[in-house]
Amino acid sequence: MKKGILGKLFFYRLILFFVLLVCFNINNNIYASTARPLAIMIGNSPEEVIHQTGLDKADVVYEISVEYPFTRLLAIFINNDSTILGPIRSSRYYFSRVAAEWYPIFAHIGGQSLKDERIINLDQMRYPSPYWRDKKIGGWINLFSNTTSLREKSKKLGFSNKINFKNALLNLRTLNVSGGKISKITIKYNQKYSIYYEYETNSNTYLRYINSKPHQDSKSSKHLATSNIIIQYVPVKKIPGDGEGRLEVEVIGEGIAKVFYGGNYFLSKWVKKSKDQPTVYYDRQGKILNLNQGNIWIHLVSEEAKVWFK
Repeated sequence: MKKGILGKLFFYRLILFFVLLVCFNINNNIYASTARPLAIMIGNSPEEVIHQTGLDKADVVYEISVEYPFTRLLAIFINNDSTILGPIRSSRYYFSRVAAEWYPIFAHIGGQSLKDERIINLDQMRYPSPYWRDKKIGGWINLFSNTTSLREKSKKLGFSNKINFKNALLNLRTLNVSGGKISKITIKYNQKYSIYYEYETNSNTYLRYINSKPHQDSKSSKHLATSNIIIQYVPVKKIPGDGEGRLEVEVIGEGIAKVFYGGNYFLSKWVKKSKDQPTVYYDRQGKILNLNQGNIWIHLVSEEAKVWFK
């Protein structure tokens, strides 16, 4: 009698083990099919803006100040579309800190970059082959690459282009909110540089302007637009004794964020608990904030930056 009961228990446990194993493999295959993100440093000075290309294909774009009065962009690409990207520029520590949240292939040319096992660091100064210079553009702002070349180089170095990857910003782009009354959002980074967005009801997106001029792709002339805007207030200060005027931007901690989508405004709180934790945005009820479907532009601004909307 006891042998029969024990035999059945062993049989049921064996079945349960195989069921769990199958489920585990299915889940792993789902996440393994996710393309490793690309994180690309893009120059954004007036001389560089007129040559920018590829930003319209980015899933997420961060804009953060560098040496006065300029900002620089970190463009995140999740999709597998083949896209030319540039002008590619140098990194700063805080950009690599943000990039690490995406476990990316990180494309830049020199600068400051933190060592992090989550980053595949394709610095052009060490790996020149995926990059080229456009001889029609003078100076140091003529470096370009494309998504296919960067992924192929990463693969040749022995890294997988698939990754078990989750990110709240992407997973929570589930809404389709529209019809809000806020039509214009302005961000003044400093006296010489400001941007604004105009809400377009037909597309439910925001058209981007730099110093009152349309921000366009240099190859397609497409007016850049975004479905979601996040303005994240962070501590920013000059590095003492740095002759180049480089900045220290603190991305770990918590603070206020202003979020816009569908013509609506939402007051939020951002939290990044440690260098190894992702940045999370919460609503007033303390729940993780959902976003509209589509791309995201995230502006990390000083706590003294002027922002207004109407």
